[in-house]
Amino acid sequence: MYSFQILEGLIQEEYPLIACESPLQERLRLLVHITQFCQNNNRKCYLWNLGEEAIKELTVENSKLRIAEFKDYIPKPRYNKEDYFHVLSFWKEYQESGVLIIENVYPWIKENRPKETEFLLVSEWIKSSLINIKHYNQNTGKIALLLGATADISSDIVAEIPIWKQDLPDVSEIINSLTQAGILPPEYTEIDALTVANAGMGLYISDILNLLKEVRKTTDFINSEEVAIALLKQKIQLLNRLYDIEFLPPPKVQLGGLELMQESFKKFKRLLTPRAKQYNLRVPKGIMLVGPPGTGKSHSAKACSQNMGIPLIMVDWGNFRSFGNQAEIKLERLLKLADKLSQIILYFDDFDKGFAGDDDLAKRLAGKLLTWMQERTSEVLVIASVNRMEWLPPELGSPYPWGEKCTLKLGSLM
Repeated sequence: MYSFQILEGLIQEEYPLIACESPLQERLRLLVHITQFCQNNNRKCYLWNLGEEAIKELTVENSKLRIAEFKDYIPKPRYNKEDYFHVLSFWKEYQESGVLIIENVYPWIKENRPKETEFLLVSEWIKSSLINIKHYNQNTGKIALLLGATADISSDIVAEIPIWKQDLPDVSEIINSLTQAGILPPEYTEIDALTVANAGMGLYISDILNLLKEVRKTTDFINSEEVAIALLKQKIQLLNRLYDIEFLPPPKVQLGGLELMQESFKKFKRLLTPRAKQYNLRVPKGIMLVGPPGTGKSHSAKACSQNMGIPLIMVDWGNFRSFGNQAEIKLERLLKLADKLSQIILYFDDFDKGFAGDDDLAKRLAGKLLTWMQERTSEVLVIASVNRMEWLPPELGSPYPWGEKCTLKLGSLM
């Protein structure tokens, strides 16, 4: 089931309040999709945000979004900050049915928000208004969709609001979207379309379409293999910027010594074959490389990527702490990316440095990663390099989360 179909189901069931999380680059595509869905089901669709001030009525003509004035709503003069969100009171009292998309609300209702008195008062007013919308608009046909890039909602109301998060598309959704957009040549076979779609895995549809437009400037679309190679190069650059990572195709490196570890890498490659899946054999949950700086831990991760023939995502784990309150969100998105790409290596460099402070953020990040490692079903191989084991929290330092542990010493590599 495509991600949009789940949202359609929530609208069909007429939940009066729905929180939607969608990246900014997908905003126009999402607005078009919601508006078209509403039109197909004889529902009015409206949009409000701080930039527009007034409510706008949305329609779709020939796959293009049309925006018109909505005369039933008159913005209230702004004497205080609550007046900026008068639209919430209006939607509670409005007598007609429809879907109202509301933007710019999440910063005011997030869990870790500023403690200034005025901000807290406005925040509490907005939260109360949203709960009123939920209770007053039951069975009225009125639906409020909160829309933003991050659906971070305060714990005291999060249970009251169903949350829809736009997932990264799978290969069938990518092929369907590229076909509808008419960007693939009509003479492409199913294999050609699959080749291009696989190169775009890990990106949202809007990003894939934009990158293919860039690829078209320099690459002949007759050869799907050349298109896929050019798209992959563009994708790598974009992923590195979006996720603050280093995405590497299987590198060509030489590794001498550590014969047992190299044998393990070759064994892991066999565990990715269809025959291994038939017997429910899987790669280990993770590998921990332990040793002082200069013993070749990063080099070994690249060698693993080369031996297994799968890409490598290199992440500076300690860098997560610099993101502050956004750290957990960024980690969650990175893990979702890894799950969608599936057969990759996720390498956390200097894993122990992220826990040197022994603070609450480090513990939350550890808990999120540990939960994902135990529950995931994708074929992601996690490798973590550690200099000082004593810095790791007990739950990550124990052998339980890691299927393999390798200790490297100076002079191990040749």
